[in-house]
Amino acid sequence: MTSSLESIRVIDFGQYIAGPLTGMLLADQEADVIKIDPPAGPVWDMPANATWNRGKRAIGLDLKSASD
Repeated sequence: MTSSLESIRVIDFGQYIAGPLTGMLLADQEADVIKIDPPAGPVWDMPANATWNRGKRAIGLDLKSASD
């Protein structure tokens, strides 16, 4: 059985609780969720991040740098 969100891709820039939790719920429904973190890692780094970021792919990306 296919999920209704299987063909949906979500880019998650969320920090703290609300954004990552929403991305987690979408990933639970089989959406392709990509978590974008700053190069130094999550702003709010705590053990609950392991739960809120389950099922997501992650990448560290510096969006403030103008370099290619």
